[in-house]
Amino acid sequence: MRNGAGIALPKASFSFPISAVKVIRLAVLGSTGSIGRQTLDVVRSLPSRFNVIALAAGNNVTLLEEQVREFRPRFVCAGREADYLMARGPGGGLPVRWAEMEEMAAHPDVDLVVVATVGAAGLGPTLAAIGARKAVALANKEVLVMAGH
Repeated sequence: MRNGAGIALPKASFSFPISAVKVIRLAVLGSTGSIGRQTLDVVRSLPSRFNVIALAAGNNVTLLEEQVREFRPRFVCAGREADYLMARGPGGGLPVRWAEMEEMAAHPDVDLVVVATVGAAGLGPTLAAIGARKAVALANKEVLVMAGH
């Protein structure tokens, strides 16, 4: 395969047959932002095709809590754990576990990692997902700029 400049591109060393997966298990990093919300709209419209395993957000813990109640992920992450726990209120409510984005991205129960974070926040999770041989949907050019060649 060649790029637009006619330079030969290396062949990928692995492939992920996403169409072969019956239910795609997602980690949505940046779930409260525009692209994260649009991703969850797709999940909402195709509930038999997707299962949300993990959600991560920045500071919008109110929306994150709504997403947790709707999608019931097993793992959650917010800008600050204390803010998230405060938003959940006394008793906590839903059985989710706090996890860092890198852990979510590399988790064995995740098939596809949607990286819709802002700026450099997506670099670590993207590298973790690649290292764990996950499919990555990258919606942030900063990660490519910081880690690209």
